[in-house]
Parts: sequence; C-alpha cells; structure tokens
Amino acid sequence: MDRFKELIAKITGKGSQGKAVSTTVNTMYEINLVPEVKHQMIKAQKLRNLVLFICIVVSAASLGVVAVLFSIKSGQDIAMSSQDKKLETMSAKLMGFEELGDLVTVQGQLGKLQEIANNKRVLSRVFGALGAMLPTGGDVVQLSELRVDLDASTLRMEAQADARMAPLIDYRVLESFKKGVALTKYDYGRYVDANGNEIPTWCIDEASSDGAAYRKGEDYYAWWNLSAEGCAALPVGSSSREDEDEENPVELFYSKDAEVETSEKEVPEDELMDAGVEFETDADGKITVTEEGVEKKEVDGRTVYVVKTVERVKIWRTPQFDTWYRGGMMELNGTIDGIEHFESACINYSGATQGNSETAKWTSTNGCMLAPEGLTVSSSSNGRDESNNLVLRFTASLTVEPEFFAFRNKHMMAIGPVGQNVTDSYVQIGGMFTQPATECAEGDRECMSNTSNSSGDDEDEDGTSGSSNTNNTNNRGGSN
Repeated sequence: MDRFKELIAKITGKGSQGKAVSTTVNTMYEINLVPEVKHQMIKAQKLRNLVLFICIVVSAASLGVVAVLFSIKSGQDIAMSSQDKKLETMSAKLMGFEELGDLVTVQGQLGKLQEIANNKRVLSRVFGALGAMLPTGGDVVQLSELRVDLDASTLRMEAQADARMAPLIDYRVLESFKKGVALTKYDYGRYVDANGNEIPTWCIDEASSDGAAYRKGEDYYAWWNLSAEGCAALPVGSSSREDEDEENPVELFYSKDAEVETSEKEVPEDELMDAGVEFETDADGKITVTEEGVEKKEVDGRTVYVVKTVERVKIWRTPQFDTWYRGGMMELNGTIDGIEHFESACINYSGATQGNSETAKWTSTNGCMLAPEGLTVSSSSNGRDESNNLVLRFTASLTVEPEFFAFRNKHMMAIGPVGQNVTDSYVQIGGMFTQPATECAEGDRECMSNTSNSSGDDEDEDGTSGSSNTNNTNNRGGSN
C-alpha cells in the first residue's frame, strides 16, 4: 500500500500529505494498448506479402524458362527443316547415281572384312596335300581329273596307279596310296622372335624359288627377311625401337646366337651419322665407333668403316633339341624361350633325361590328321595309259580336315608318312597329272585277263626295258 502511494505521488508530483514533491528521477513507462489479435494480423500480412513476392519471382522465372525453351524449340525446328531439305537434295543426287548398287555392296563388304578373312580358304593347299599323300620313288599315282569342293572339304579324283618297282602289281600301289592318305598329317602355327613376339607372315620365306621347302637333313627352317616393310629387327639387348605408327609400336628382336646373312657397305667418316652408325667424338675431333660389328680400314688414303647389315635371320621350324636344351632355351616340357622359333599349333614336344646327361630323348606328338576318314575307292579297273602301258584306273574321294584350308591358319605344312613334307608356299604339280587312261579295248586279252601287270623297270632277256608279265590273276581286282 505504501509503495502504491509513492507511485501515485510520483505521478501527480505531490507527497503523501498533498504537498508538492520535487524529484530529479525521470521515469518513462510504455503502456501497450494494441491487443494480441492485432499482432497476429500484422504477422499474417507479412507472411502474405512474402508468399506473394515468392510467387511473383517463381512466375517470372517460369516465364523466362518457357521463353528459353520456346526459342530452343524454334531453333531446332528451323535446323531440322534445313537438314530435311539437305537430305532431300542429297537423296535425289544419290538416287541418281548409276552405280549405287555396287557402292552399297562395297560398303557392306568393307564392314565384314574380318569375317571374310576368317572364312577365306586357300585352294592351292590342295596340291600341298596331294604332294604329301602321293607315293614317292618308283611307283606312281597320277591324276587325270580332280574336283575340289571347299564347302565340304572334299576331293574327288580319277587317277591311275602304275607299279614300276618289284613286285610289279598296280593294285599294291593303290593300297599303298590308301594307307599313305590315312597316315598323312598337317601342321601350322606362327613364327616368333627371341622374345616371343609374332613375326608378320609376309616376313617369312619358307621355300626357295623352285618351291622346295628349306631343310637341312630332316630339319626344316625358314628365313626371316628383315629388309621387308615392317620386318626390321634388332639383336637382343639393343635399345627398343618403335615403328612409324606410334599407336602400334612394333619391337622385334633376334638372338645373338642366331644364324644370319649379312651385307657389307663401306661408309666414310663424314657419312656415319646418315648411315645410322653409333659413334662418339672426343675434344680433338677423333671419332670412335661404338657399334659392334663395324670395321675400320683405310681405302685410297681415306678412312672408311665397313658396316655389316643383317638381311636375313634363320628360324628353325624343327627344334634343335639338344643344342637349345644345353643352352637353356628349351625345357623338357617343350617350352622354348630366348630364341626365334616356330610355335606349332599341332605338334607337342617333350624330353626325358637319364642321369646327369646333357642330352635328352625327345618325342613329338601330332594330333592333326589331314584326312581322318582316309581314302574311299569307289571303283577300279584295268586300262592303258597314253604310252600304252598297263595301269590300274580308279576313282576315289577323301575328306580333308577343314582347318587345313583355312586362310587364318598360317604356315601350313602337309606331313606325309615317309617324310615328303610340303609347305603351302609353292608346290611343283606338273608330275601329279597325266592324260586319262583308257579302258581295255575289245580283244585286248593282255589287258582284260589280268595276266599282265604293268610297265616296269625290269629288263627283258634281250636287255631292253619293257612290260613285265606275271601269272598272278589277282593283281588288280575288279570293282572296289
């Protein structure tokens, strides 16, 4: 109560006794006369204004986006219209092109080059197969007609057998031919450098100009031609070399022990750099050649360097078993490393040693049979050849393994039962064919009665070579 009175006195300026009171304290009081409802209404107005502002901003942005999309759509329509007109013009020109069909066909074929290459077959290998199958030596089997069906890998032939070695029985020659066909195998693969990188096929020469495969004794080899495009190589240990195409670096190396053929060229000192010879020059200008195999000599009072260039490298197709084994380049499981060699797809090698011997006994296994079903003889009969000699006429067929004709299989070789191996490089085929033999003429009892065998190398009593006779009436047989 006292405090309330004091408050009244301060407000009115009088004391509790009704007297005026002076004071130096200035006090301000604010009385809120706005009800709570008014505050809520103000807040609602502010929220409404904020929402309205946001809506205006969003609407403006939407209008901007719509305007941009409309301009893009209009631009696309204009561009598409222009392209349509261009396509119509080009289509009219294309349809007016007279060789359109050929053009479209070529473009389609270009897209299938790899498939075409994989399906391509090599017809010339037929002669390689026959060269390995036909008998060698005195006895002769010659063809008068040959039909090849590459789709079915089938050979059909009309031929004649002529026994020219004792016993002079033509049917024996045919039977020998049949057995030889059943035993003939084939081999293919790839040649690799000393590091195991494949050497391009066009860099390899497997046969001489007359078609004979390179061989030394029973071992076959090939020449790696380093002068051909993309075939250059360096000795193992040389610095890496990149081909002109940086995206496809090619690095080929041959072993330092490789058998090579070289050419020599005299290079003056001032041309060493142009010749690619490695050399160093000291402070006095003295030149020292650092490249191996370069010989320095004086010719007509001037200094020249004899540079030897490797032209060809010999690659053995038949492994040099003991030499490579002792040199650590061939393991007993047949693995070859550190020397250029032939990687066969058909032949597997293995070796076995006894005790501490530096040599091993090597074996090879080839599971690629050229004609697994052998030769089927459909008919045979007596006849005479163009020289009037008695021969055995026959017709036969055989099915060759399709892999033998596949173009993708490189460095193909037919392997005959008695070693007459023939590569697919080139084959002499002149002796394979002859004029067809004629049937026995009516009244030719010698031919029809089977009392005469064949022409032979035996001499008659008078010392002249002629027909040999026998009393074996089963020397040829009838239809087979």
